[in-house]
Amino acid sequence: MNLKAQLLVRILLIALVCLIASAWYVLYQTDKQAIFEAKQTANRIERQTRQQLLQMFQRYDFSRTFPDVNQWRGIGGVPGSCTQFLSRTQSRQRSLCNDMPDLETTYPNWFGSLYQQFFNPDYEVRTPVNFNALRYGTVLVTLNVQMETTRAWNNLRAVTGVLTVTFLALCVLMFWTLNRMLRPAHRIVNGLEKMREGDLDYRLPSFDIVEWRRTSEAINALASSQQHTLAENKRLALKLMNAQEEEHRYISRELHDEFGQCLAGINAVTASVAQTARKDCPAVLDEVQSISHITAHMMKALRNLLTRLRPTEVDELGLCASLTQLVKSWNQRSGNQTQYLLDIDKSLDNLPEPLPVNIYRIVQECLTNIAKHAKAGKAEISLRRMTDQTVLISISDDGIAQAESFEKTMGMGLLGIHERVTALDGRLSLQAQRYGGLLVTVSLPIHEANQELMQNE
Repeated sequence: MNLKAQLLVRILLIALVCLIASAWYVLYQTDKQAIFEAKQTANRIERQTRQQLLQMFQRYDFSRTFPDVNQWRGIGGVPGSCTQFLSRTQSRQRSLCNDMPDLETTYPNWFGSLYQQFFNPDYEVRTPVNFNALRYGTVLVTLNVQMETTRAWNNLRAVTGVLTVTFLALCVLMFWTLNRMLRPAHRIVNGLEKMREGDLDYRLPSFDIVEWRRTSEAINALASSQQHTLAENKRLALKLMNAQEEEHRYISRELHDEFGQCLAGINAVTASVAQTARKDCPAVLDEVQSISHITAHMMKALRNLLTRLRPTEVDELGLCASLTQLVKSWNQRSGNQTQYLLDIDKSLDNLPEPLPVNIYRIVQECLTNIAKHAKAGKAEISLRRMTDQTVLISISDDGIAQAESFEKTMGMGLLGIHERVTALDGRLSLQAQRYGGLLVTVSLPIHEANQELMQNE
């Protein structure tokens, strides 16, 4: 349940509690009002009865009816109630019941039961009548249960109706107000979703409410800081990759110039010794040939190491030719177990640095992963220069590798690819093929890479 719904539910619950409390208060006041009116009626009749006694003793006129019920009629009293004068003598017993007005509505049975259980609709008021230190009797006023219950029900209906309309109007206004007040929250959530997807250029607007405005300012500041940190990390990563490539180039040049020349010299000396051994000492010819084989193996290992350190084909022949040679070498190495196919756009030879060597490294690492883990029968490599000035690299296979296994735990090879792509401000995605295998897609911007390189220089 969202925040707006929770607030609305709580407001409705509060309104319901207020409605119940108001209804209870109305019933309580109705009951107290009826008891008060009954007491007032009893007191007025008691005073009128004493006044009649006073007049009788002052005039010595005891022939009049005592008490005079006709005088009670002018008092009025509670509608439907009964007034009695309880005397020690039966002859002075008097009673008067007020007329009960016609009731347009009647109360439900459940309401009558509850009201009579918690309140006193049949309340009785007893007021003694004393004169000259003698008690002549007691005035008894009894409320009418039906009349008081009906009055309570009518009061409850009137107040409940007004309160219900008020609370409904309040809920509508509160819903409208909450909707307006919480509208910035939706924009903030949408903005955070965009930032989470990588759109750190998005900025939240300034809101009228102070709390929302401070929240948007804090999020914008965090996004700016994160954007600056990511840009700095990319710049450092790109600088590190360039430094690594320069170091690889230096090491490969030193290995080629020093170690390669030494091996070439050993190979030449071995060939000369072999010729001399054939004529003068055939017994050592096998040992000399063994040295020649070891030297050839070391030369081959050295060439492979130099290729891994710094592919000279990228610098000398260009990206297209170097990738073609790389795929050809993998086809020869696989022994027809895996067929590697290359489809490359020839215009990629004109890419600015450091894109060519990094693209070569990405393709090289993907092919290594396919050979190690995929058990594929065919692998397809496609490189295209798109109209939006990006290089799209797609490498797919029909092996057994799954995207989920790589997304949970990235190996060193895939981690290196991810670091290169991130440093070049590109995008990397892994997608499982419908009929098995894995599709690796890399998108690298050309202008961003060139701009980063210019900044580094």
